Amino acid sequence: MEDDQGRSEGDDQHLKIKCVREPHSQIEKRRRDKMNNLIDELAAMIPTCNPMSRKLDKLTVLRMAVQHLKSLKGATSSFAEANYKPAFLPDDELKHLVLRAVDGFLFVVGCDRGKIVFVSESVSKILNYGRTELIGQSLFDYVHPKDIGKVKEQLSASELYPRERLIDAKTGLQVQAELPVGAARLCSGARRSFFCRMKYNKVTVKEEKDFQAGASKKKESQRYCTVHCTGYMRTWPTRQLGTEGEAETDKESSHFSCLVAVGRVHPHTLPQANGEIKVKPTEFVTRYAMDGKFTFVDQRATTILGYLPQELLGTSCYEYFHLDDLPHLADRHRKVLRSKEKIETNCYKFKTKYGSFVTLQSQWFSFINPWTKEVEYIVSTNTFCLFCFVDDAKKSQQVPIIPGISSASASFLLLNLV
Repeated sequence: MEDDQGRSEGDDQHLKIKCVREPHSQIEKRRRDKMNNLIDELAAMIPTCNPMSRKLDKLTVLRMAVQHLKSLKGATSSFAEANYKPAFLPDDELKHLVLRAVDGFLFVVGCDRGKIVFVSESVSKILNYGRTELIGQSLFDYVHPKDIGKVKEQLSASELYPRERLIDAKTGLQVQAELPVGAARLCSGARRSFFCRMKYNKVTVKEEKDFQAGASKKKESQRYCTVHCTGYMRTWPTRQLGTEGEAETDKESSHFSCLVAVGRVHPHTLPQANGEIKVKPTEFVTRYAMDGKFTFVDQRATTILGYLPQELLGTSCYEYFHLDDLPHLADRHRKVLRSKEKIETNCYKFKTKYGSFVTLQSQWFSFINPWTKEVEYIVSTNTFCLFCFVDDAKKSQQVPIIPGISSASASFLLLNLV
């Protein structure tokens, strides 16, 4: 009898525990469902989540939401919040002092169509165009055809590309996403720095005066000068721009995105007439394919070599090496393809855009794909050498071992590398 009573009490206790657990599990289920619904709603509100072909994990959605809120905060911030201008200095005088200090011209370009919204009067001293001639025109009409793609990339690139890659926290794989059309508006405050060639009216441009004694150029190339553009992406609400700004923006858009930048003619360091090269010791990085063609060029190379990065991409490095240095560099090229160690070259001469030679010393190493165990490319750290002399008499006495610099000779040389 007592056993039956104890058994019944145990069953009652078990039933009570079960009744307590069931509501708790239901509460947890409701909580998870509610959180999942909120995450889905949040993902639907974030523009960068929409193009994803598959469902994102919660951590990725939250990360994108934080990035979106940061960009919105930058877009709505006013310049009045950070006013570093003295109260006694008028805006016009401040603008004049800034432009005088940087020795360039200020311009504002809309991101949607590349239209020049504003340009300072100092552009007439740099490009010899009147201010009224440029305002309202497309920037791409004044940029070298080969540089238009680069400028478009700077106007349209979002903060998510190429600086940051989204990683799925669940799989650890990179998330491939195509940015929506309006994503460029979300990168207000992002810094931009790039080189491009711009048209100018006459030959009286400062850069052209410096290089009149240099090698002859084609007539078409003489119409352009290299301009270094530095600035920031800015976004303003359309209502703050007035009717003119509203006409230039999309009717469906509530913000106007643009690039505010200063353009300066980029100087080039030429060797002195006596053959002595005096340059500051600096470095720039290049990357070559296995056959010696440029696949990447650091922007710092423009200061000494004169070439824009896009001018060197796809060309062979052997087209720029001096004739006397070809055997040595070919030997180093052969060694770096066969070795896992860093290979250092002797000082060698590299042809600049203006026909002269500068002396470099490079350190090469090959990048080996960890999966295929094959060489993918060669990374070169190039250092400018100080006080290097070019002895023309010595050059004339030496007999070259390898044929002259040309595409054919470069191909001939590369066939014997491996």
